[in-house]
Amino acid sequence: MPEPKKSLRLLLFVGLITLNIFLLAMVLQRTLPDPPTQAKMVSPTNPSLSAESQLFLPLAATVYKEPIVLLPGDGVYYERDQDLQIVHVLGEVLNNTPTTVSKVTIEASLNLKSGGQTTLRGSPLVGSLAPGNRACFDLYVVEGKEVESYAVQVLSYATGGAVPGEVVPAVSYAGYDAQNGWYMVEGTISTTEPAILNDLRAVVTLFDSSGRVLGCEQSYVRTQTEEANAPATFRILFMNRDFSQASNYTLAIAGAVQ
Repeated sequence: MPEPKKSLRLLLFVGLITLNIFLLAMVLQRTLPDPPTQAKMVSPTNPSLSAESQLFLPLAATVYKEPIVLLPGDGVYYERDQDLQIVHVLGEVLNNTPTTVSKVTIEASLNLKSGGQTTLRGSPLVGSLAPGNRACFDLYVVEGKEVESYAVQVLSYATGGAVPGEVVPAVSYAGYDAQNGWYMVEGTISTTEPAILNDLRAVVTLFDSSGRVLGCEQSYVRTQTEEANAPATFRILFMNRDFSQASNYTLAIAGAVQ
């Protein structure tokens, strides 16, 4: 009869060791710090995650932790201009802070096919972002090689800035022109407050049906008369790639200085 007792003691000993290892792992999991946030690294050949866009409605800050958020929907495309190839990195950022921000600096690191790397830096077309507002960016460089993969990150930003107020945009036409091969957005902006409308810009971000950013363009607005507070017009063309898959867009009004 001594053998069963010895086996039972051995099983109890092994069980206690297993329990101690499990408890130690649980303690370490709760006390170790979270891994640092890494720059967004994707391949330009893979589809990006979708992000909904609504005309004139800013995206409210919800589950994001970063103050300036890189939204899903970024991508790379190639523009051909005669013998030159221009690489574009498109995307959007969101002001996830309770204050207006400006001077947002974005960096894109491109890993090129057949070796080599190129780093791009720039800012969104909208220079100042109110809390909860988003803005598109278009970083580009003349580069003969195609892109294997890329990483995008926000380098810096400043608090404060001037956001145009009391302006009302109205789109009169938006659509794809198959004959000319471009997508056009045109309309007017008006104001009930004294303002120099010619100092403002209209910025349009164009998306496909999955929420991927297809284009980011701007145009100064122009008043048609000398009357005070007369409506100003704008007309924006997207014409340096295939925009036949364009599905929706967002419109922002920005100041003259980025």
